[in-house]
Amino acid sequence: MRLLMWLVLAVLVYFALRKNFRTRQNKTPSESAASNEWADATSTYSANRKESEAMLSCAHCQVYFPASEVVVRNQQNFCCSEHAEQADRAKNATHKPTK
Repeated sequence: MRLLMWLVLAVLVYFALRKNFRTRQNKTPSESAASNEWADATSTYSANRKESEAMLSCAHCQVYFPASEVVVRNQQNFCCSEHAEQADRAKNATHKPTK
């Protein structure tokens, strides 16, 4: 039974490779040129793609933003100066001394 399974698998692989080989031989020059243009376009895209940037979470709204745009106040990360100021005001309002 196991031998039969391996035999069937070998026959399937043979026909798959044969079909792939035939389709490559039957391509017209224009199809071949089109596939080369596609390969060139994808390699250009890969070369021009920037490195990925770390993302940080805003301490006020919890939205993620690029690390290059961070506003740091009191060792916390904010997405904009408005949120940093709102956090400062909220902190000052809660820490007012009582008389």
